[in-house]
Amino acid sequence: MSDYTDIAARFTKDTAGHRMTVLHDDDGVYRHLLFHGPQHSFYWFELITTPGQLVFSGDGDSYVFRRTTDMFEFFRSGIYRDGSLNINPGYWSEKLTSSRDAATSYSEKLFEAEVTETLTAVEDDYPGIAAAWAEHVASEFNTEYEGEALRALSEFRFGEAYLAKCSACAWDFEADAYTVAAAEARNHRKEAGDKHTAPVRDLTFTFSDMGEMRLQDFDWWFLWACQAIVWGVARYDRVRSYGLQNLAARKQVAA
Repeated sequence: MSDYTDIAARFTKDTAGHRMTVLHDDDGVYRHLLFHGPQHSFYWFELITTPGQLVFSGDGDSYVFRRTTDMFEFFRSGIYRDGSLNINPGYWSEKLTSSRDAATSYSEKLFEAEVTETLTAVEDDYPGIAAAWAEHVASEFNTEYEGEALRALSEFRFGEAYLAKCSACAWDFEADAYTVAAAEARNHRKEAGDKHTAPVRDLTFTFSDMGEMRLQDFDWWFLWACQAIVWGVARYDRVRSYGLQNLAARKQVAA
C-alpha cells in the first residue's frame, strides 16, 4: 500500500480543534455526523450513512460509497489495532457510485516521472534528448497544467531524421529532411528497377505513446476525504465506547 503520510499530516493540521456533532444516530446504520472547528470555518465535513451507503461531503467534492450494509464497518478496515489510521484509496475508489473521475486529477509529479522514464530509455539512441526536452519545456510551457503538459508532449521533436530503405536489396539512405530521403528513394528505384521500392521511415523522436502515459493520480481532496472518513469513524467509535453518544447528540464532543 502506498505511503500517504503527507496527506495524513495535512489532515491533522487542517482539522486541529475539530469537534463531532451527532445530528442523527439510531443505533443502526442511519447516521449523520458533523465535524467542524469552533467557527465551522474551513475543512468541515459530514458523514451520512444509510443501509449500504456512506456519503462524505464538505468543503470540496462529495463522494458516495456503496459496498456493505454498514459502511462504517467497511471503513473500519483502515483503523488498525494500535489505533493508527490507514487509507486504501485504490480499493475504496472502486466502491464509489458518485463520479470516479472526481477522485483523480492531473499530477505534474507523475507527468515528470513518465517523461523522465521515457527519455532515459531512449537516451542512448538520441544523445542529448533530456537537455533538449528541458529547453523545450522552459521555452513556453507550464506543465503545472494538464493542457500545457500535453501540448509540450505533442510539439516535441528531436533528432530529425528520415530513412529510405529498399525492400529488395541492402540499399538505404538517411537524411534530415523527408523530401531529400524521398527523392533519393525515387532515384534508386529508377536505377535499380521497379521492384526496388524504398519506403521512407520517420526516425525522429516524438512522444507517440502519449495515450499510454499515466498522468492522473488521486486528487488531494479525495485522499483527504478518505482520511476524514476513517478519522471520523474512529472518533465515533471512541465516543460510543465511552458511553457518550447521548451527550454527543446535537452537541459538540471533542475529537
